[in-house]
Amino acid sequence: MRIMGQLFFGVLLVCVLCAGVAHAAEANYILKGGKACRVTGGMETPLKDCEVQRVDTEAGPWAWILVDPTQSEEMKNSEGGIYLFSGKGDMPAGFLPVKEEASSCRVTFSPSGEKLLVSWGMEYIRHLSLYVIGKGKDFIKKASFDVAGPPVWVDSHRFVFNAIDTGKGARVKGRFDLWWSSVVLYDSVENERIVIKKATATSDYTLNGCDTKNGTLDVLESSVKAVKDWEDDAKVKDTELKIPVPPAG
Repeated sequence: MRIMGQLFFGVLLVCVLCAGVAHAAEANYILKGGKACRVTGGMETPLKDCEVQRVDTEAGPWAWILVDPTQSEEMKNSEGGIYLFSGKGDMPAGFLPVKEEASSCRVTFSPSGEKLLVSWGMEYIRHLSLYVIGKGKDFIKKASFDVAGPPVWVDSHRFVFNAIDTGKGARVKGRFDLWWSSVVLYDSVENERIVIKKATATSDYTLNGCDTKNGTLDVLESSVKAVKDWEDDAKVKDTELKIPVPPAG
C-alpha cells in the first residue's frame, strides 16, 4: 500500500478498548431531542460539539457518541469511550471505554445489527476490534487486527479490511505510511481469516471499495521491480484490480 506523506509514528498503541465484555454505562450522557447531553448532579447540559452518529440495521436503529475528555472542555472529568443507544432510547444501551483518543474511534455496525467493528488509533495504522452484541446489550469482543483504512461489511457476518503486518516493520526506514498491506476477509461465524491478496516483498494491496451488488472488491496493487525501489515513489506502479468476493462457507 502506498499513502503519500510522512508521519512520526511514535508509540504504536496509545489507546486501549476494554478487552472483554462492555456493559451498559451509568447515564452521565444521554440523548434528548436527538441531541447529546451530559448529566451532572441531576442537571442536563446540551453538548455543542458532540455529533450523534446513527445507522439503521435489520435489528433496528443504533446511535452513538464519542466522549473524549482530552479533546473537549464539555467532557472533562468524565470517562472516555463510546456511548451507544439502541432503538429510540435516550439512555445508553452500552458503553465501550477508551483510555485515550476516543475521538479517533470509528464504529461500523453489521447490516444485521448483531455485530459491530470499532477501529481507533493513528492515521496510518489503526486497531480494529470485532464485537458481538449479546441479548442483554453486552458487547463481547471476539477478535482484533492491525489495519489501515476502514473495514467494509460484505454481508451480515463477513467483512474485508487492509491487514497491516507490523511485525515486518515499515518497508522504508522512516516511512510510517508504508507497511506490508494485504487484503483480508474475516468470517465471524467460522472465526476464519481468509487472505484475498497477500503482500510480498515487492507488492502491496489496498482495499478501495466493495460492490456488494455485484460481489466484487476494488483493490489497488502497488508494486516495484526491486525491494529498494520502495524508496522512490516514481518507481512504484499502481494497478487497479476487481476481485470477486469469496462465497460464504
